[in-house]
Amino acid sequence: MPLPSPSDLCWNVQFPPGQEWIERTVREALEANWQRAQSTARAYFGDEFLALEIMQLALQKTIDRLNKGAPVESNEVILLLSRFYAQEARRRRDANRELALLGPNAEVPSNPAQSQSSSVDSTIDLEVILHDIPPEVRLALLMRYSRTRWTEVAAILGTTESSIRVRSQQALKRIRQRLGDNEHGK
Repeated sequence: MPLPSPSDLCWNVQFPPGQEWIERTVREALEANWQRAQSTARAYFGDEFLALEIMQLALQKTIDRLNKGAPVESNEVILLLSRFYAQEARRRRDANRELALLGPNAEVPSNPAQSQSSSVDSTIDLEVILHDIPPEVRLALLMRYSRTRWTEVAAILGTTESSIRVRSQQALKRIRQRLGDNEHGK
């Protein structure tokens, strides 16, 4: 089953009557954020279909916020939708973390359908590697991995570009040192 397009998502949302600017700007924001939303859902949950569910919640929050205020520019709506999506994705990831996190010494149950070479090694599991990284830096690293620009990452996290970039570089250096990859850590 293919993922719905951003236009399909708008059919499921009730726009306030008499405020056409909300529908127009929300559609633009959805178009701008949809690819990143799928990438984030794939990175956080391994399932890009969750992007649909999370985006619908973010859309509703965005529309509710816009309905309470004066008309705003399209780029502000893009950032607002992006923030609501990131908040909901983080909330769900944190709620699932307790159930999905494997420690470095945990046994990974063997699946007879998997070969030895394709089994998961819990010492290099992404959750284990990023375990002691602050949540906002972890999100920044995942967003950069999905090719989001530093300026966009900083805007979503509500910080400066240089601050999140330096913190991300420091976190990567610590990860490389832990994994024993000293040639990249220099």
